[in-house]
Amino acid sequence: MALRDIILQMNSYPEPTPGWALDNALALASGLGARLSVGVCQVRIPPASNWLADTLIDAAGMIAAENRKSTDHAQALLAQFHASASDDIRGEAMLVECVGMMSTYWQIASRARAYDLLLVPVHGREQGVPVEGLIFETGRPLILLTEDARNGKFDHIVVGWDGSRAAARALADALSICAEARTVEIATVAGDKDLSPAASVSDIVRHLGRHGITANAIEIPAAGRDAGQALQAYCTEAESDLLVMGAYGHSRVRQFVLGGATRSVLERPALSIFLSH
Repeated sequence: MALRDIILQMNSYPEPTPGWALDNALALASGLGARLSVGVCQVRIPPASNWLADTLIDAAGMIAAENRKSTDHAQALLAQFHASASDDIRGEAMLVECVGMMSTYWQIASRARAYDLLLVPVHGREQGVPVEGLIFETGRPLILLTEDARNGKFDHIVVGWDGSRAAARALADALSICAEARTVEIATVAGDKDLSPAASVSDIVRHLGRHGITANAIEIPAAGRDAGQALQAYCTEAESDLLVMGAYGHSRVRQFVLGGATRSVLERPALSIFLSH
């Protein structure tokens, strides 16, 4: 899948998305020959509903001050994008009003459907914030982007492979990024599950070769860990730049039930993660 149209989510509050996120996103877009757009979520704190709190501590005044801070941050993020993105890379700059912190992920989900790839920076207080809504609502792959993304260059990529539909979808979506890497490894976790003979690791190595991608097959011992933990531990040891994996799960009335491997990766990503569902 060619990734030519990328969108970066940026938040205005409580801390603005740090500058490294835009720098890495621009470098990634440049390497892929893609356009980069930004969706800046301007977080708005709703008025206090507690009359006593408003009377005792001037909640309304405090909220107004925080909303002004959020507005200033949002405008600064937009200005940063316009100043940093060259004409051949710059796409759209969208300002999206988000009521409350959790709505930032829902607000960007529908907009990301019109792009090839969504980038979600993971930093500060956002560590551990659930992004299930983005994974399952956008219908698009996403990258959880960590600070050590090395200026948008993913030279060493590990693909978590278990023969499933989700893993196949993630690999297909990540082909253009894999094509730019120096090292691509197809990793299975020993004892995690039986691989389908119709989707063996050797078949995947052969398939990538036909796309001009040289890949190596590796097996990682589970050692009492779930697949997500084992994969991240290996990536840390091998100094990998990106982990590609399928996102497992389903939704029930907008409540998302994730598989164990996906859950453990989302709780605390040790490196940038390419996820597809």
